[in-house]
Amino acid sequence: MKTTPLHHIHEQLGATFAESHQDWNIAVQFTDAVSEHHVVRNSVGIADVSYRGRHQLTGDDRAKFLHRIISNDVENLSAGQGTYAMLLTHRGKIIADLNVYVLEDAITIDTAPETRANAFTELDKYIIADDVGFSDLTAETGAIAVHGPKSPELVEAVLRIRNVAHLEERHNCKREADALFKNAIVCVRTDTTGEIGYMLYTTADGLEPLWNALMTEGSQFNVQPIGWNALESLRIEAGTPRYGTELTDAVIPLEAELEHAIDFEKGCYIGQEIVARMKYRGHPNRLLRGMEVDGSPTSQDDSELQPNAPIFNGDKEVGWVTSTTFAPTLAKQIALGYVRTAVTEPGSRVQIETSDGRVGATVVQLPFSA
Repeated sequence: MKTTPLHHIHEQLGATFAESHQDWNIAVQFTDAVSEHHVVRNSVGIADVSYRGRHQLTGDDRAKFLHRIISNDVENLSAGQGTYAMLLTHRGKIIADLNVYVLEDAITIDTAPETRANAFTELDKYIIADDVGFSDLTAETGAIAVHGPKSPELVEAVLRIRNVAHLEERHNCKREADALFKNAIVCVRTDTTGEIGYMLYTTADGLEPLWNALMTEGSQFNVQPIGWNALESLRIEAGTPRYGTELTDAVIPLEAELEHAIDFEKGCYIGQEIVARMKYRGHPNRLLRGMEVDGSPTSQDDSELQPNAPIFNGDKEVGWVTSTTFAPTLAKQIALGYVRTAVTEPGSRVQIETSDGRVGATVVQLPFSA
């Protein structure tokens, strides 16, 4: 079983662990998931997300190479900018979703742990005569997520970089190595929880000093460490799809409402023909939606919905659940799932299969709102 470089610190803090994401032993909570959820909504929480995959491209052809393979524009990005893109099969199905960050001397890619190996293999096989160096940095680097309305103040206090609140989504800035931090730190804006947030990337041996600085400086902002359970309920409330649940190799990006991951004006890329045909000549038969469940439980422990549960509209099966959680912000049970276009309008009524029979739910547009 794999552990992150901060595992021993999480043990000292009394974290509860569980195996997840390709055999990683991950801290799932430090206190309880509901209070950790609320701290992100109200102040700031930090999470060790070093289990995610990290790749790097170097060489003069790195932007041109990646641009022709993935679904979004890379060649027109400048250093400090970034984008969200899909790596697709020739049939337009999702191999991996990619967070792409352009640095001064490299392009880095952040992926879900489930797709780290596949993304590397797929991209590497297309490097033929290109001046591109491609490496997997997962083992030698790490990442800490900082989320919440107080996250800009905390990140600025720790990194001593101004105006991080003005970074656009997936754009980055860099704190160079110095006497305080012996390893450079790349800061990327990412709002996957529905709150303003950042990913801080550094070397594996630089993670502990960074974590300690965040905890020390964060005391003035009521910072708390948060585990995977809280990150999951936060992202479901925000309607953010992740690979392994909403995103799989059976899904086309437009079904998950991911048009922002596609540049329809750029030239060809792998899977482009299928995606363009669906956009301009047809439409998805199903779409990702949120569902608020009737008679919702009062706590996470009362949850009865399960991923992959079938969704019905009357007697007709119209979809399936991908993720489910008790939503502390809404104080109700919610779910994400794919439903047929006939029941995608907000307010549509559906029923979800459970072990105790079907429960009613209302379809809502994402993200969920209190």
